[in-house]
Amino acid sequence: MPTLSLYANDLIGVLIVYQGLFFGLSLLFSQKRQNRFNLMLACFMLSLSGNFLNMFLLNQGWTHLNFGAFFGLSYGPLCLLYTRSLIYADKQIAKKETWHFLPAFIVLASLAIFSKDFSPLTDTLPFTVGVIFQLSLYLIRAYREVSWYRSTLKNVSSEFISVNLSWLQYLILSLAIVFAIVMIEAVVVENEVLDNAVVIVIYAYVLFFVNSIYWKGLRHPQIFSGLSGEAKSINKEIASRYSHSNLKEEQASEYLGQLEAYMAENKPYLVYNITIEELSEQTDISARHLSQVINQLMDKNFYDFINGYRVEEAKMLLTDKSKDLRINEVMYDSGFSSKSTFNAVFRKATGQTPSEYRKNQG
Repeated sequence: MPTLSLYANDLIGVLIVYQGLFFGLSLLFSQKRQNRFNLMLACFMLSLSGNFLNMFLLNQGWTHLNFGAFFGLSYGPLCLLYTRSLIYADKQIAKKETWHFLPAFIVLASLAIFSKDFSPLTDTLPFTVGVIFQLSLYLIRAYREVSWYRSTLKNVSSEFISVNLSWLQYLILSLAIVFAIVMIEAVVVENEVLDNAVVIVIYAYVLFFVNSIYWKGLRHPQIFSGLSGEAKSINKEIASRYSHSNLKEEQASEYLGQLEAYMAENKPYLVYNITIEELSEQTDISARHLSQVINQLMDKNFYDFINGYRVEEAKMLLTDKSKDLRINEVMYDSGFSSKSTFNAVFRKATGQTPSEYRKNQG
């Protein structure tokens, strides 16, 4: 009968398996399971759980099949697709995206059919290095796409801080560091005590990672549902300095006057999550031309343009003694959705916090 032998890394591994299963299954069976990013997050969690369950069974001697290579080749595509599910408005997974998992399933099929001959190969150093190299390429790609998203966001959305995915960049970087440690440990470390210490650190970080990405992923705001195809086109236009635009100078000036009149009369900036596409529909100016007018004639991006109006509204409310609004009320009534955004934008524009501004205005 197999005996159970638990060490520190095994105990942490069991926690990872339990939390990965719990988080993954709760996402799969939640009411929001139709959301693409929930599905990708669930798959990532279940992959981690399956990987660590397999390692636990191997450590206990209860199995001889090592599926680590299969899971290792799955992490990169899952990470990239999860990143894209948060960035883009597309709700479904495109068929061409499933090809990212081809190497993982080739390995899985080889393990199932030729387990005796193929399993030892997956434990070799060259194979391990190859798996980590593939993962590194996917992590680099995911990081670059988040960077592109962050640079695009201010051109199409009035929200930034709450939806800029900075947390995802940090997690991608930290995951890359962990796998770099795994690589170094596999190639260099020969001392058993040091090797065990490195393994415990890696396990502890993965436990932290599982909790972080789950809670951060669940808190992903629904106020901004991702970049549309139009948003991508707008960003390309900005990058090319509107070299392909057919907007004439006279027409641009007319649009500017139309835009300023609409902003003053209708105050669309009071809608806290307004996007350039929504403002385009309201003003009957194409999103591309609207972007060009704001960027070229006003020398601002969309985010600064909208929040400039919000700051002026907040300044008026802060000094209106007849209303005597609290700071939080001023924040919401001027179109801001979070205190951190309100304080950051207001301080950048005035050099003071809202409270300091009110106090200094007497």
